[in-house]
Amino acid sequence: MATLLHEAAHALADQRGIKDTSRQGRYHNQRFKRLADELGLRVAHDPTLGWSPTSLPDTTAQRYAPAIAAPEVALTAHRAGEPSRPQRRPGSLACVCGCGRRIRIAPAVLARGPVICGVCSEQFEPVDERW
Repeated sequence: MATLLHEAAHALADQRGIKDTSRQGRYHNQRFKRLADELGLRVAHDPTLGWSPTSLPDTTAQRYAPAIAAPEVALTAHRAGEPSRPQRRPGSLACVCGCGRRIRIAPAVLARGPVICGVCSEQFEPVDERW
């Protein structure tokens, strides 16, 4: 949230026509500090970056608590729907050669001609006999 509000301060400066940085946008001046304060950020002064190092005070975190919690809830809900193990691509065939190397290949690619192992020089064959 601190980073989002830091960038919001830059957007606010842009909307108000305020030059809030110098040195190709690296040095944050006093005008940036005032905008950051307005948004509830705490900025510290750095000799190289100006008023850039940003932190989120507890009072600001409380004000934005629903927005801070929203991504956590959304990410948790999304993670709950993920499969526990990777799913193979639909339609790919597991194939094995004479030395036991395994590959997955699309049936259409295998149907175009033999796929030869570079180690044992034998053809890869589908593991599933139904193919």
